[in-house]
Amino acid sequence: MKRILSYAVLICVFFFLQTGVFSHLRMGIIAPNLLIICTASIGMIRGKTEGCLVGFFSGILYDALYASYFGLYALILCVIGYMAGYVNRIFYEEDMTLPLVVIGAADTFYGIIVYLLTFLSRGRMDFPYYFLRIILPEMVYTLILAVLLYRMIFYIDRKLNSKGSDDARA
Repeated sequence: MKRILSYAVLICVFFFLQTGVFSHLRMGIIAPNLLIICTASIGMIRGKTEGCLVGFFSGILYDALYASYFGLYALILCVIGYMAGYVNRIFYEEDMTLPLVVIGAADTFYGIIVYLLTFLSRGRMDFPYYFLRIILPEMVYTLILAVLLYRMIFYIDRKLNSKGSDDARA
């Protein structure tokens, strides 16, 4: 129960930081995607199921307030959480390289899928421009924040495990 509550709080905090604080700290038209950091990190640390669920609920929250196609972001983030969960078996706690690679790949995947499903469907076919001006800078900005936020998520997970949460007793 503690873990579910902590995930709900984490999703809400990251969502409000992404849509509130970091919407004012944009670099041009680029803002970091904190929900990807949250989803991919939990997927890597806890596995496919929890990554998928966190991604789904993060996406539903975003879809409910901002999306023009309901369920699109829930599906994308759900897939990202599930795919990040594959890394769980080769995950090494002290190494930051693998989490940064997975989060960078997840943000790039997210950008490409959003381009294909939203911009391309409206007839905007300048993918190199979109990739170089939006996807790559957003990935870099997201990775800069991922260095700090990943450690925070990892610390929260370790505290939950050491306090004797539902998963630690089973």
